[in-house]
Parts: sequence; C-alpha cells; structure tokens
Amino acid sequence: MMYRTYHDLRNGDVVFSDAPAFNFERENRNMHFILDCDGVLLDWTGRFRDWVFVNYGIASNAKGPRSWSLFEWLGQPEARCFELIQEFNASESFGTLSALPGAKEGIAKLKRAGHRLTVLTSCSDDPLALQRRRQNLDGEFDGAFSRIICLALRESKTKWLEVLRGGIWIEDNYKNAMMGVEAGHKTFMLRHLHNRDDERTSDSRIVWVDNFAPIVSLFS
Repeated sequence: MMYRTYHDLRNGDVVFSDAPAFNFERENRNMHFILDCDGVLLDWTGRFRDWVFVNYGIASNAKGPRSWSLFEWLGQPEARCFELIQEFNASESFGTLSALPGAKEGIAKLKRAGHRLTVLTSCSDDPLALQRRRQNLDGEFDGAFSRIICLALRESKTKWLEVLRGGIWIEDNYKNAMMGVEAGHKTFMLRHLHNRDDERTSDSRIVWVDNFAPIVSLFS
C-alpha cells in the first residue's frame, strides 16, 4: 500500500505496521489517542471570525456556523469562503488560537494517565503554517503531543487513520469520524452547532460528547 508524503512535526520516520486488536471494554490504559485539532483542541472559529472582520469587515454570528458550509455564516460565496480560510491559515493569526474550554485540562489528565497523544489535522502543508501550529499546540498544551501530523487543507485523513488504526479517534467532523470508525478506531464526536444535524442520523458506533470530561472518566 502506498502513502503520500506527510509532515510529521515530532518524529522523522514512521513504521507502517498493523496495530494490535482494540478492545474498548478491557483496554483503558496506555491507549493511543488521535485527535483532530480545530474544533477539538483549538478554537479556530473564534480567531477566524475576529480575523475576517478586522481584515475584510465581514461580520458573522458569534455563535459560529450552523453547518460545515460557511456560506450562510459569512454571507460569501463558497469559493470566497475557501479563499479566506486559506489566507487565514497562512497568516500569523493562525498561530494564536486559544484552547477550547476544557481541552487543556482533559489533555493534561490523559497525558498523566500514560496515554500517547497524536494530533492529525488537515490545515496546511506550508512549512511556516506548520511551525505556527506546532508552537501554538505546544504553548497551549505544554508539549503534551508526541506527534503532530499536518496534511494539506481539506486533504483526506483516511490513509493516516488506517496507519494509526486501533486507537481512540476524537473529531468534530462527522465525515472524518466515520473514516475513523471504518479504520477500526473507537470514535468520539465533540458536539458543536455546526455538527448537531449529524447526530440525528449518526452511526451507532460513534459516541457523542459535549466535552472531554466523559472521555477522561473512561480512560483515566
């Protein structure tokens, strides 16, 4: 099986091998947690909202978008929304995101419990953006992550989820969550306004939570 080049901000090489079978009921120590970044660890939406208003005078609802499409939230065509996302992710502001409520505490507890923590995010493959992301995560979470894997904006996470299968996958994007399920991960979805419609028809193998507290209680 062939895998494309990736950016691993912590380690050099990776061994492509089968992960051990995962038994959620019995194995709750020394697990491998794979976490999305934006909407799970960092508040991308809040900083992007401020940035787009300051730079372009575009006002948006402080509660955030109601779906994955930013068209209604920003009042801009989809193509323009994507351009703004690309520009923001290449800006200095991208490296100044705040941790989401409860994320710092949750990650610290999982780390203390002996779990391995990996970030898998499709934000950018630009070296400067990757440096900013690493510094941002290290600063907000005290260097808790053993590996930070950054893919190009909107690049599929499927191949990496297959490589890392057998872990705990935490997402806020339902499509990506299902990729984790199919790759053999125990999968959690963090509830947000933009994904609430997905929960109504969600696959039963996905566990929906409001924050990190239920996850921490299961694995610490």
